[in-house]
Amino acid sequence: MQQLSTRHLIAIITISEAGSVTAAAAELNVTQPALSATIRQAEEIVGIALFDRTSRRAKPTPAGLALIPEARRILIDVSRATQQLRDLAEGRIGHLSIASLPSAISEIVAPALRRFMAEYPGIRVAVRDALNTEVARAVKSGEADLGFGIPGEEENNLKTKTLFEDRFIAVLPAGHFLGERETVYWEDLRSETLIEGAKGSNTRASVRENLKIEGIGSAIECSFVPTTIGMVRNGLGVSVLSELACRIFANDDQIALRPLLPIVTRPISILQRADRELSPAAQLFMNFLEFLGDNEP
Repeated sequence: MQQLSTRHLIAIITISEAGSVTAAAAELNVTQPALSATIRQAEEIVGIALFDRTSRRAKPTPAGLALIPEARRILIDVSRATQQLRDLAEGRIGHLSIASLPSAISEIVAPALRRFMAEYPGIRVAVRDALNTEVARAVKSGEADLGFGIPGEEENNLKTKTLFEDRFIAVLPAGHFLGERETVYWEDLRSETLIEGAKGSNTRASVRENLKIEGIGSAIECSFVPTTIGMVRNGLGVSVLSELACRIFANDDQIALRPLLPIVTRPISILQRADRELSPAAQLFMNFLEFLGDNEP
């Protein structure tokens, strides 16, 4: 069934205000015959006359008078919805949800957000720090628009874009004999008490693979980097973390950070759903990350 369109509603309101089809046509910048045809079509759609017309005047019928307030409300709603969509597209309003490895938040997400929010202050932002498996799960479920983590083979329904390669380094207590060296080898750590990441941690999996750890492994497991650093500070063992995660601890005189050889890296990537378009806010934020991707943090 054919419905009245906004074109019909605008014509009805304009004629009622102008008092004639001729005056309304001039106001709408259309011809009088074209506007008359629009009104006839509207009356055919609703099955009742909307105007009593003479050669000079057009006066709304009772049906027309009943329609006009509803027509105004509908046009206001359409205008408001149109403006809201424009605001979303142009970043004046919106919501951005991010899930990220903690290490990527301080070095990647936060610097990009600082520039982004300065340009788009009307967008609300939610940032969730999580282990890598939780980051991927949040993106898959739609809880997060974007994720920052390590892509895995099981995440083939996610689209990824690598920002840069993050390498692993040794984290040692101050005064540890390995800290006297400029470079530490993976094999040097095999006889040390190792402070591991929690299950589900990408770092834990990579470290275990390179140190050939099987079974239970370390007696100490930590979920997040600051906790691990605290354990190392207190001489409870050594650890292997990503260089990115340790940057904020570079001047900590209670630990020593040393490059590990052979070099092992992990790709820090943007994760997004492959089967869903990004929200306008997320798409705008991606522009800032593309800039970051050309300038390694």
